[in-house]
Amino acid sequence: MSEIVDTLITGGHVLTMDEAFTQFSDGAVAIQGGRIVDCGSAAELAERYDATSRIDAEGAIIMPGLVNGHCHAAMTLFRGLVENVDLDTFLDKVGAAEAAFVTPENVHVGAALACAEMALSGTTSFVDMYWYPHETVRAARALNMGLVTGPVFVAFPGFDDLAQWPQRIAFAEEFCEEMKGEASVYPTLAPHACYTLDEDKLREIAAMAERLDVPVQIHAAEAPSEMAQVADQYDATPVEVLERTGLLARGCSIAHGVHLSDSDIATLADAGTSVVHNPQSNAKLASGVARVADLFEAGVSVGLGTDGPSTGNDLDMFKAMRMAAMLQSIHTGRPDALAPRKVVAMATREGAKAAGIGADTGSLAPGKRADVICVSTKGLHMRPVYDPYAALVYSAGRDDVAHVFAGGRHIVSEGKLDWPGFDVILQQFESVAADIEEAHQGQPK
Repeated sequence: MSEIVDTLITGGHVLTMDEAFTQFSDGAVAIQGGRIVDCGSAAELAERYDATSRIDAEGAIIMPGLVNGHCHAAMTLFRGLVENVDLDTFLDKVGAAEAAFVTPENVHVGAALACAEMALSGTTSFVDMYWYPHETVRAARALNMGLVTGPVFVAFPGFDDLAQWPQRIAFAEEFCEEMKGEASVYPTLAPHACYTLDEDKLREIAAMAERLDVPVQIHAAEAPSEMAQVADQYDATPVEVLERTGLLARGCSIAHGVHLSDSDIATLADAGTSVVHNPQSNAKLASGVARVADLFEAGVSVGLGTDGPSTGNDLDMFKAMRMAAMLQSIHTGRPDALAPRKVVAMATREGAKAAGIGADTGSLAPGKRADVICVSTKGLHMRPVYDPYAALVYSAGRDDVAHVFAGGRHIVSEGKLDWPGFDVILQQFESVAADIEEAHQGQPK
């Protein structure tokens, strides 16, 4: 007698994205109770399971949902506000807008729009660093997306209502304890960077991470200006500062890692620290190109991110994959520096590992969250598909995403978002954006 499951996705080319890169040319995935129960050939699973809902994925690539390893979701509100500048100028100019418009309500609508944008482009989990993290949690929960987030730490008052350092510490402890055990939410500590915190505060954060048993995410080695500032402030590289303050000992993930020495890379490898590559943002801000191929060769886990939608301008992981692959070819002078399947792994399994959620998502395996997407190959730009990994990296785009399951919930069907009430959120977003535009009319971009 066949076992009853909630959903059976069948008929497509399954990429499990496990360590062996197992794939099934005519495969299927069975989902029950928000988890994957089986993955294999379509014929075998058709005999083994009856399903309440069946998805015919003929002509599609069935794969894990994408993991956006680093973003600032609510900054959709500031998309396009500051253009064609370097990192320092961007931070100064967008900071003025944040000071005026960052509120819990605005963070929610900005993060909600980001969640919708990511869902439609196949992202089912993301790592976020922004003010008022409860509001991003609320937005992600509406679509059952996986979210790694936590309190931001800076030495100055910031753009939230935590003006004093003791308030930040107390809020961080409360947030992490509150979110532990919450379905689909993974608490983390989010110190902004070495240049916005001193060593004593970094050590305090490291001790808190140890005490609360949560990971850490931080910007590091992003731009030449940062490297100079940290050298002046600490007489060290950002990685050296993180090592001596104890942050690398806590399953740390650093965003960017563009300017890493051989010694820095060896330190990261020894510590088990992950790097999240953000090629669009790094290229647009002229920050540089990360040594992704060298990081992999050294044994460092490398995920992939879009960074905030106000620097990279969108949250499209397909663009991030393509740019990551092409920039490594240019940077190394080797067209084979980053194989397509390695790039897809960065956006799935390696990204989940870097985010600290690899046990729960990033590959199609029994027991993991049912984060599954179907990428259509029916478009003319996708034909023929000789190599599904190459097709995903060099040909596919977010418009090819046909179905998205986040923790078993069918949030995108035939390319349409299933979010009742999102039209109201979109109206709220447009109202805030109009206020921001009016406030900045006449200012140079």
